[in-house]
Amino acid sequence: MNDRQLRYAHAVWHERSFSRAAVKMGVSQPSLSEQIRLLEEELGFSLFYRNSRGVEASANGQAFLESVTTVVDGFSALKDLARELRGKPGATIRIGVNSGLAQTMMPRITRVLGKSTVKISAEIITATTRRILRLVHQQRLDLGLIFEADVKTAADKTSRIEIAQSEIVLLTAPSHPFAKRREPVDLAELCRHPLIVNEPRLGYGRTVLALFADRDLVPEIAADCDDLESLKYMVRAGTGLALAPRVIAEYELAHGLLSAVKLAGAPRIPLQMIRRSETLAPRLERVLGQLTKEIGELRPAAPATP
Repeated sequence: MNDRQLRYAHAVWHERSFSRAAVKMGVSQPSLSEQIRLLEEELGFSLFYRNSRGVEASANGQAFLESVTTVVDGFSALKDLARELRGKPGATIRIGVNSGLAQTMMPRITRVLGKSTVKISAEIITATTRRILRLVHQQRLDLGLIFEADVKTAADKTSRIEIAQSEIVLLTAPSHPFAKRREPVDLAELCRHPLIVNEPRLGYGRTVLALFADRDLVPEIAADCDDLESLKYMVRAGTGLALAPRVIAEYELAHGLLSAVKLAGAPRIPLQMIRRSETLAPRLERVLGQLTKEIGELRPAAPATP
């Protein structure tokens, strides 16, 4: 019995799949299966059985693997300690950030990591909501920062927390006639103008289209853009208008690259933290707590200005 066999068995237990566990551990499936077979021979009982839902732990396997969790976490903590003693970051936190939230979230993530009393490195990716959800579900990310999205109910995989809100505004090029509006724009007025939408079947794009549907309005969609940075470039180029969370364009608004106009009813959308449901190492849990507090202190969106 060795730590590699235990880590492989632990991964299969959590992934409920030999193939997904192999991907997670970075080994071939035959190699992983062989190590678990050797472990089961030494133990004298089978750890897993297959059913219609995938791979499940046997009765003996369940009891054994629950204890293995402590051992695996202990090995991980020892490796982190050894790295710290060598003067290197002792733990890594893997964060996915919706592309439109990068300019707001990156400074906050940097501040939290800078205040940490232990050395923690960060692996950060910016991506679409869809990709972040997939990577967190696959446990390739520890958490994701996204706009509200429908998350599949997989209690053993992910959980979500609302951490802040942002007002949805109308983004326009500074030269567009709407940019001079001082009163809120009604959705009915927008149906006569080309609209750029983001991920219309997921996340905030779905929320935007629901605003129209609730009033039996049909917008003229000029483009479907899965990346919020590209969406902003298209608005600046005059391709169309966009209904978007104000927080994605704070830099452009401050520098006169875009204009924001309030919408009638001032709709808002939550910012969510999607994370693995399993508990992380204590030092990483502390960082997550500090990050949640930092983001939760986002000031309410300032009034939109022409």
